[in-house]
Amino acid sequence: MSKMINVFISHAGEDEKYVEKVKEMLVNRKFVVRDSSVVESEPNKAKNEDYIKSLLRDKIAWAGEVIVLIGKNTQNSEWIKGEIEVADRVGDKRIIGVFLPGSTNSDLPDTLNNYADAIVPWDANKLSAAIDGEMIWNDCDGNDRQRSGDPVTC
Repeated sequence: MSKMINVFISHAGEDEKYVEKVKEMLVNRKFVVRDSSVVESEPNKAKNEDYIKSLLRDKIAWAGEVIVLIGKNTQNSEWIKGEIEVADRVGDKRIIGVFLPGSTNSDLPDTLNNYADAIVPWDANKLSAAIDGEMIWNDCDGNDRQRSGDPVTC
């Protein structure tokens, strides 16, 4: 039986190609995915930063799960930091970090480290388990980790 989930996938622009891959991973795990993510293929053409933030807030509030793709520039993105903070404030939702292939533990943003319910490597089984409520805290190569750690390249 399939489980319907509403997701918002927070990501840096250069990591957008992984948005569809994450959704495919979930569909292959019998989830029906409804997605409110902002992607370049559906631009909103907004320029006003406050207006953009209000759009993002609504999209994040709608989602039951916020998945944060952890790539090389994730920790440097003020937008991703803001999306994580909004996700923490706007209701009961799981915040799940997913290390992208090639990312390292040092790519994990402090904000995600502080607010995430789970951090998983690029692994469909672990992502699925995290969405189902398991409290998984892994490093980028799938080993159990603390909320800080030395860089390990995956």
